[in-house]
Amino acid sequence: MPEDDGEPDCRDDRDRAGNRLRIGDVERDAAIEVLRTAAGEGRITVEELDDRMELIAIARFPDDLDRVLADIVTELPSERSTIELSGAREGVTPETHAGELPGNREVLRSPWTGLTRQGRWPVKPYLRCEPAGVLLELNFLEVITDLEIIDIDVAARTGTLKLIVPDSWGVDSTGLARSPISVTTFKANETAQEGHPTIRVRGSIGSGAFIARGPNFRQRRRLRK
Repeated sequence: MPEDDGEPDCRDDRDRAGNRLRIGDVERDAAIEVLRTAAGEGRITVEELDDRMELIAIARFPDDLDRVLADIVTELPSERSTIELSGAREGVTPETHAGELPGNREVLRSPWTGLTRQGRWPVKPYLRCEPAGVLLELNFLEVITDLEIIDIDVAARTGTLKLIVPDSWGVDSTGLARSPISVTTFKANETAQEGHPTIRVRGSIGSGAFIARGPNFRQRRRLRK
């Protein structure tokens, strides 16, 4: 029999929980939030933010997140306990936004011809927008919703995200990281009127463009009919 050296023969939390349990959207979104904070603090560039967000999008296990976050965080995702990981999958972590819970999210990817949402389309609380070199336009002028907050997560190395919102709505883009060569046109209200939604925009714009505006003259005339 091998000698007992008195040391417990066990694997650490990374081996027991981190390596073998698949991650879900909640864990990926939490990792993206870490990257956005790092970009806002100047610890990584907007280009690095885009590259790392793409790696997180295809991550399957906590070790995959480790490789993206190793030089940013002191506690790696794989070092969390099984209980913590299971709780995150249920959406109970305090950092999780309500709009990011499973079933309340939609991913909008523009085909090569572009993508436009308009009319009375059903808006999810959480939208991930990926223009991918073309125009992705979200027209909220005829939307009917009781949501107070609509979270939009942007991944736009290239392309244009365009938001058209009612005058009563607000658009908060303070969480959006922009590169020096990006183009921003903001002609919307930052604060919503009481009882109306606020669109909270986060993520990053590389060499693309972000536009937020109210209705133009023709759209106002149409809304009055």
